Amino acid sequence: MKRLLILCCLLPAGCATVINDQKEKIPVRSEPAGAVVSVECGPSPVYGGVTPAVIIIERTADPCELTIAKEGYAAKKVTLERTTSRALQGNKVAGAVVGGLFGLVALVASDGDEGWVSSAYGAGAAVGEAPGRAIDKKTGAAYKHTPKEVFVTLDREP
Repeated sequence: MKRLLILCCLLPAGCATVINDQKEKIPVRSEPAGAVVSVECGPSPVYGGVTPAVIIIERTADPCELTIAKEGYAAKKVTLERTTSRALQGNKVAGAVVGGLFGLVALVASDGDEGWVSSAYGAGAAVGEAPGRAIDKKTGAAYKHTPKEVFVTLDREP
């Protein structure tokens, strides 16, 4: 009984939070190398390093833009789009377990009415997924930025 109780407590934990960190590493390279990277993921730009570099940004950051610049070359801007990570789909496991329990209870209580069982399963699945999704969105683990790596060729200024 204790094991079942512990399992029920752990199931709602955010699956993407287990897989993804709150911060994301994005490699930035340029041709020619040695360009300065500025990161704009909030109110003011932050120094991101010199190419080749690996910038670290919060997964919750949106919008984000990188500026890659080198003296004698035209600066280039790259926009990072925040999208939903596939790791968020792991919360469906908890949803299936809770949905199965709701459906089982409905099956017993309804004398086999399939429509009611199906509705109960759907409601249980939504209830089972909700805590994990909320945790993942709060921590930022539900998101990723694209492109996942940046390479730019800088053009010489005339």
